Amino acid sequence: MLTSIPATIRFVKMNKPPEFDASVFEHVADVVKRRRTLKVLGDFEAPRHIDPKLAAEHQSSVLEALYLAGQAPFHYDRGADGIAELWRAYPMWHPQCRELAEVFHDWFPDAGVTNKLPSMLVGCGALVLITWLPQFRDREVLTAAQVAMDDEHLAAASAMVQNLLLLLTAKNMGTYWSGGGQLGSARCFEQFGISKTEKLLAAVFIEYPEMRQETIERKPGKLRDARCKDWVRVLGV
Repeated sequence: MLTSIPATIRFVKMNKPPEFDASVFEHVADVVKRRRTLKVLGDFEAPRHIDPKLAAEHQSSVLEALYLAGQAPFHYDRGADGIAELWRAYPMWHPQCRELAEVFHDWFPDAGVTNKLPSMLVGCGALVLITWLPQFRDREVLTAAQVAMDDEHLAAASAMVQNLLLLLTAKNMGTYWSGGGQLGSARCFEQFGISKTEKLLAAVFIEYPEMRQETIERKPGKLRDARCKDWVRVLGV
């Protein structure tokens, strides 16, 4: 659970948009292009070494990126526990990820031996579980307005996740947005004290810059080469 905002973060209310240099677009575009999906698979028998001093610096950077990602727009004040945001975030650092990997099959005995999550846990520098808070989803009967509001909540939380991916990419960290599998289960939420009213949206696996230089199994996203421009259609009246 996040308990403090890094000193580098400042939230400022502005009455008018700030002035921008024209080069800002190019910098942002470059980060968007550089973002890649890479599933890093570690090995229990070959643990990854992370220098403690660098680990502390990277943890601060991840928290900084996480709080900035929370600047994503949202339409409605969710108002759960007095918090307006409709997402929650739970970062874990490498030692805790490795501990989770070691007990994974004890927690989830039905998970097959080919399950990739333990390898992903020992291979990452950090993991952030990001949940969203449906407001009406569990009701038997929903109005169209209630469905639309929950859709807005989910869309906003997804924007927050994308913000995080881009910010981490800008820090030269590798990322993988996973659906989370067993990490989104009731058993896992109970173990970590996460409310059952939350739904896992993303398990973001993070590889620190120095770790990216190591030779290790990395699997790219399957759909990057399937991208096209046919989904854009300019409308006219």
